[in-house]
Amino acid sequence: RTIGDLLGEAKASGNLGNTLKVLGNFEEAIVCCQRHLDISRELNDKVGEARALYNLGNVYHSKGKNVANAGTHDPGELPEDVKNALQKAAKYYEENLTIVTELGDRAAQGRAYGNLGNTHYLLGNFRSAVLAHEQRLLIAKEFGDRPAERRAYSNLGNACIFLGEFETASEYYK
Repeated sequence: RTIGDLLGEAKASGNLGNTLKVLGNFEEAIVCCQRHLDISRELNDKVGEARALYNLGNVYHSKGKNVANAGTHDPGELPEDVKNALQKAAKYYEENLTIVTELGDRAAQGRAYGNLGNTHYLLGNFRSAVLAHEQRLLIAKEFGDRPAERRAYSNLGNACIFLGEFETASEYYK
């Protein structure tokens, strides 16, 4: 800030937000990630904007999971504050996905689809989770990313269990 380096401030804000998220200080993390987003938009930096949206999604996702883990809940049966955090996470992941799709960044699309699928799963939106994880799987296969393929298959199986599609779940698990 002192030297007027807005791009540097944006990146530093994003890094600080990610660090605060790991420390469990979600409210301060949100402020920092929002600053990253605001500066990126001011500079018309689409890559920075996409990163900031993804980071905001991660903060809200972590916040929702953290609060949800304090109790035992089935996916979709969540306290209102957890549901709100996860809905915000999904919104930010979707905004991120729009930009990284425009930029043609397939790897970033894969990450966004995976996180979006996990968020929808926690919200109990199992059909939306399946759709997102199917896209994640396609992109993982494009890159030959076997660990990402494994996670996508497991996530697809988990969502299908809640949809009552046990044969399909079994195939994904296999």
